[in-house]
This record gives sequence, structure tokens and C-alpha cells, in this order.
Amino acid sequence: MCPAVMTTLGACGECTDCGLLQRLPEIDAVALITCARCGATLRQARRWSVVLSGLCAGLGLVLFALALLFPLASVWMSGGRFATSDLWMGPEHLRAQGAWVLALAVFATLLVLPAFKLTVVLAMSIGVCVGATPRWLKVGFTFVPLASEWAMLDVFLLGAMIALFRLEAWMLVTFGPALFALGGAALCSIGVDAAFDEAAFWERVKRRPHVSAQGTDAGVIGCRHCGLVARGDEGERCARCERALIRRKPDSVQRTWALVGAATLLAIPANVLPVMTIVKLGRGGPSTILGGTVELAQAGLWGLATIVFVASILVPVVKLTGLSVLLVTTQRRSSLRLTLRTRLYRLIALIGRWSMVDVFATMMLVTLARFGWLGRVLPDAGASAFCAVVVLTMFASESFEPRLMWDAAGMNRKPLALSSEVMAQ
Repeated sequence: MCPAVMTTLGACGECTDCGLLQRLPEIDAVALITCARCGATLRQARRWSVVLSGLCAGLGLVLFALALLFPLASVWMSGGRFATSDLWMGPEHLRAQGAWVLALAVFATLLVLPAFKLTVVLAMSIGVCVGATPRWLKVGFTFVPLASEWAMLDVFLLGAMIALFRLEAWMLVTFGPALFALGGAALCSIGVDAAFDEAAFWERVKRRPHVSAQGTDAGVIGCRHCGLVARGDEGERCARCERALIRRKPDSVQRTWALVGAATLLAIPANVLPVMTIVKLGRGGPSTILGGTVELAQAGLWGLATIVFVASILVPVVKLTGLSVLLVTTQRRSSLRLTLRTRLYRLIALIGRWSMVDVFATMMLVTLARFGWLGRVLPDAGASAFCAVVVLTMFASESFEPRLMWDAAGMNRKPLALSSEVMAQ
């Protein structure tokens, strides 16, 4: 059979949560398009999305660069003892204390990924406006949604504030200019998310001619990276973003079980072992996650204590329990409450990043409180175990394929066959 050019099916989309292929309505300006079956957002169309996203990303990069040049905060103790912290010192102090897991996680989520997200969005905004989108830029842009989940400027700011409020009980604390610049960069990053309409970018990217090795018998497949629905086969390159086409995440259930199991095992030392050792005027000792929550409550900081309890204890439990439920019901081919289970998956994917609050708070405490017997904070094994739990649960939610729930329940018996109505367009 002779190869045939891969054809695209305009105005069609595949829901990445339930696998339903459906016709998308015409859009003039602002609109919210949701899946007809599970209610997932297929597109949030926004006016001037490309321009606004690029402007927010550009301003965010400038503020982020300024935050790298100035101190985040400074502390003073009696006797004129002084310490300061910047964005570079945090990972370095954690590494010097042997907490390399914390150092690597902080370096990636606080320095690398926020810069990557803002840079790629700015470059793509310029690229689509001038009509030049090289392959490296298109491939990089497909990672922006994932980078948004792992870029944690907003989470860091909350963790930093928790740490600084704790230090104010026994030190004089002043906020540095980098903290305000970083706050502005975080707002710009949120602004990018608010203005971001991924489809608006991809609609302005030229598609290259693509030849399907399987000819006209090739099935219909939706690209999970750029949303293009076309006739093609698994393993081929998408005609628009040039990433490999896959129908479902490979070995999703097995990989997710492995990650959930590892996170569950590490959750025991994360909650039992101390996360840090706190010394104040020669007194003090190890402190666990729960102990830190109690300390905040005893200091009258009930709001912060609630945040730490929810983010560090409740959220990991919800994620591990929820993912286990999703895995078991998928393996049993259950058709009960599919929409509710899909919403549970979205909640799990949404809340997981906020557990890093305690990791960032630990980093700030370690970096600023380094006055020997007068006052110091050292990271302990529990902090590394807890950080590993957070990272593993986030990997687990990413590796889980929610469309498998609908496949297993028989709702996608022909998951890649368009309805006659869609085929007729």
C-alpha cells in the first residue's frame, strides 16, 4: 500500500481525561469549551492570549532576574550577629548539610522550571507572531503545561512567609528586595496561566506535510501535546508539534502503582522522623512535621498551622488514597461514578504541588538560622523523606492515564473512531 499524507480533522478534539472525540464549536472571542461527557475543560479561549501571555512572561523574566541579584531576607540577633539569604544560597546550604534531595528539588522547582516556563512562553509568543517556530521551540512549548505544575514560585513564597514568621519569635527579620521581586514574578507567572490559551498558539503554527507509513488505513489519533486530531499511527510524528503520537500512556497502571507504593513506604519515615533540628539559645531539639504544626499553633499562628497541616499531612494522604482508589477501580473495570472519579483525578493533580510548602519553609529556616548555639536550624532525614513523598506522588498523578478508567468500563470501545456526525464535517 502506498503511503498517504496524514490528514487532519478540523474542529475536532479528544478529551485527555475521558478519551471522547468530539466536534468543537466555532470560537470568535472568549469562550469555555468543556467535554460533553466528563466536563473537562477542552479549551479556555481568551482574547489576545498570545500577546498577553508573552507580555506577562517577559515582565516575569525581568523580575525573576532581579530576584536572583538581591537578598530575600535578613535576620539579626543580639550581639550584632547577622545573616542573609538569597535564591542561590538555599540549595547550596541544603547540599552542604547533606540534604541533597531537598537541594535538588528546590533548585529545579524554584530556579530552573520557572525560568524555563517564562522563557519558552515568551519565545513562542514572539515565534508565532513573526511566523518562525523551529522544531526545538515547538517541542519545548509542549512541556509548558508540565512546567507550570512544577514551577513553584507561589508555593515558595508561602513557605518563605511561614519560615519568616517562625523566625520573628526569636530574631529580628527584614524582607529583602528579592522577596518582592519574586512576588511580582509569581504574579506574572499566574498572569501567564490566566491569559494562556494553548490552542491559540497552536492555531498559528504551520503544519508540516506528514506521510503516514500505514496509508489510508491509519486510524484517528489525537495528539496529547498540541491537541491536533488526525489520521495517523502510534509512534509517528505529529504534523504540528512534531512530538511522537501515543494513544495512551504506556504501562500507566503499573508505573503509577510503583510510584504510589514507594511514596507510601517513604511516608512513614517522613512523618515519624524529625524534619529539622531547631536550637534556640542552647535549647531545643528535633521537630517532626506534626511538631512544627503544633509549634505554630502554640505561637498563636493558627492560620499558618492550618496551612502546614493541610499541605504537609492531609494532602499527601488524600493523594495516596485517591490514586489507590483510581487504580483499583480501573483494574476492576468498574463503571461506577466515572465522572466523579475523573474529577477526583483532577483534584489530585491540582493540589499535589502545595505539599512543597514545608520543604521551602525548611530551606529558608536552614539558610537564615545559622548562629550556632544562639539559634540554628539543621535539616534532618524526615525532610528528605517528605520531599521524596511529594515528588513521587506528583510523578504518580502524572503517570496515571485517566482515559483508562473509561476504556476499562467499556465507554471507549472504539476510542479512536469518530462519530458519524464528526466524520461528516
